[in-house]
Amino acid sequence: ALLAAACDLAAPPADDGPPADDAPPPIAGWPATVGACVGEPAAPTRLLVTTTDFSTGGVSVVDLARFTADDDVALGSTDAKPHWFGDTAYVLHRYGVDALDVLDPADDFALLAQRAIASARDVVSANPHALVVGPDGRGYVTLFGAPEVQVWDLRDPARPVLERRIDLTPVADADGNPEASEALLCGDVLFLAVDRVDQAHGLVPTDATGRLAAFDVKTGAAFDLDPDAPGAQPLALRGQWARQLRLDPSDPTGRTALVLTTGLERVDLSAGTSAWAIAPDRLAAAGITDHRLPQAFDLGPDGASAYLAAYRPDFSEVAIFRATLDSDDPLVEIAAGLQSVEQTLEVVGDRLYFGDRTHGASGLRAWDLRPDPPKPVPGSPLGLGLAPYAAIAIP
Repeated sequence: ALLAAACDLAAPPADDGPPADDAPPPIAGWPATVGACVGEPAAPTRLLVTTTDFSTGGVSVVDLARFTADDDVALGSTDAKPHWFGDTAYVLHRYGVDALDVLDPADDFALLAQRAIASARDVVSANPHALVVGPDGRGYVTLFGAPEVQVWDLRDPARPVLERRIDLTPVADADGNPEASEALLCGDVLFLAVDRVDQAHGLVPTDATGRLAAFDVKTGAAFDLDPDAPGAQPLALRGQWARQLRLDPSDPTGRTALVLTTGLERVDLSAGTSAWAIAPDRLAAAGITDHRLPQAFDLGPDGASAYLAAYRPDFSEVAIFRATLDSDDPLVEIAAGLQSVEQTLEVVGDRLYFGDRTHGASGLRAWDLRPDPPKPVPGSPLGLGLAPYAAIAIP
């Protein structure tokens, strides 16, 4: 089975890497200098999709021009997310598998290396959640299951090396773990969505809003917006549970993030401020009334609208909505009756793609966004072997 093979391959490296660094003293205030953030690949032509039936898993590649798929080009697992930086693909195997795969797109996505992601602490699963790789070839892996970010030297794709760990306890809540998920690397500053949830009681948020923490990657120190309070205080967002980050293409400096919470927030990373691009009351009017319902988003071709996937209040299905940014217009539902558990929504050119897990009709669905309402693309849904789990756009 693919899952068994993935678990066998995910053997720990020769050692567990260096011990966890002691957290250095926090840095008072917001970062004084924020560089341009590492963004998504420019001019994508394909999708990299992880697939699973929750027993096995695979990785498929979709050619968007031809709307065809190469299935199972690499092993997946039951909770795997794809990533892409430079000319290299990565698969992060999350809860229970805890491994990082490095894949070579120039060689049919052959496996170059696999490393276990093991926490320095005694946890059930390190549960790595996101990866971002800087221009110097160092990768930063967030752990949801432990209060640390792992720094990997990925300059040689065939020989990843764990260099050090950044201690996140200064930004943790009462359970000692801030539950870091999404990440952005902007020069020497690493921004982390810290969810601060109670893992022992159904992942209930322990904070009134989501938080965006900032760390100096050279020293591992957290930036502290309230030095008089215990620990280091991250930026308080406007909504709960920051579940997806994308750079705002309207900012040519690459220092503004769009953050999906209980609305869509526009965060000025240089200033440490946030404003609503889509306010929660507009989501609530469409039935999106709970922090667990928003699932994924991407901007439309015009840059003035966003497409949002969200669960129904009873979690029976997923619907896709179009919302104009910075307005009071109601959301417009453009598709319904879908099934998904992860982020599979991508807009490339004039098409919207969504990985649908509907039983008996799973695959990649596509809509032409030029007509109103959007029209399904012929050949949709495109089969991917197993049902889609997570997707990203790649060159």
